[in-house]
Amino acid sequence: MHGIGSSTASAIVEYRETISPFDSVEELVFVSGIGPSTLEKLLPYIAVANLDVPLETSHFLLEGTPSDTLLTVIFLDIGNGDAIFLQAGESSWLIDAGPPGVGAVRAPVVQRLRECGIDSLSVVAFTHPHADHIGGCKDALEVFHCDMLIDPGINYASPVYEELLQYALDSGCGYSVLSGEDRWEISDEVSLEVVWLERGAGSPNEASAVYLVTCGKFTLLLTGDIENETIMRMTPSQTPVTVMKVPHHGSRSSLFPPWFRKAAPQFAVFCCGRNNPFGHPHRDVVDGWKSTGAGILRTDLQGNIFLCTDGESIKFSSSLFH
Repeated sequence: MHGIGSSTASAIVEYRETISPFDSVEELVFVSGIGPSTLEKLLPYIAVANLDVPLETSHFLLEGTPSDTLLTVIFLDIGNGDAIFLQAGESSWLIDAGPPGVGAVRAPVVQRLRECGIDSLSVVAFTHPHADHIGGCKDALEVFHCDMLIDPGINYASPVYEELLQYALDSGCGYSVLSGEDRWEISDEVSLEVVWLERGAGSPNEASAVYLVTCGKFTLLLTGDIENETIMRMTPSQTPVTVMKVPHHGSRSSLFPPWFRKAAPQFAVFCCGRNNPFGHPHRDVVDGWKSTGAGILRTDLQGNIFLCTDGESIKFSSSLFH
């Protein structure tokens, strides 16, 4: 066919066999060697047979108040950034801390944590060193008496990152750099592990550490700001998850349908700011996650989002559980 040589044909076969069967002709654009103009020329001549495979829901948990909460997760409403709080047993972790404060005002994460009745943190960790993910780390360490900072170790120079590292040094705070195979038992029932880390990826976004939280049958994937280059490499090994923290605030740069289908989350959570200038979340991304059967939750519309689970059932709320 016009525009398809032997190397591109081989790339199509490799994509189909190693990443995913094609669900639509438009997915050809993700194949190396096929750009939008080539795709447009091919559209009149190609059709994809939709086998109408039922949505994957076998891993969905019962929705309802757990009999015994083993894990509480709060997706904090801190604007266009990420800040996710985990409470399991006596351990409380903050993964990413949103943007910095302005002037003498503390970072938004401080107010949000206080609103939720949080007065201490065991560990502050982050996915990558962009300001909308680490801007509140220094304040969180200081205000909530946290003495451990976990850094993915991505090479990136910025005043916010340098100030955070200087604070950790000056305060004597514990400091650890991810090995890429780290796993922590944050309680007897809850684990947290790094499932993906490529420090040599093309940008800090692509290099984001990806964390998996597990509690019984419950799983939560925390994805930072990974984009399609990384997502495509993750897709062959991706397994279904209960909850997906949608990467990069719902940016269209993180729109890869085969990954959506393999992850098949029961819920997809968008951490994004109200009326943000980036257009997050993009409608195509919201629709993409909806198409997998996922329930959609958004901090820009709902504020703080609370989740509790006992590993068998799950409950979401816009207020603290009592």
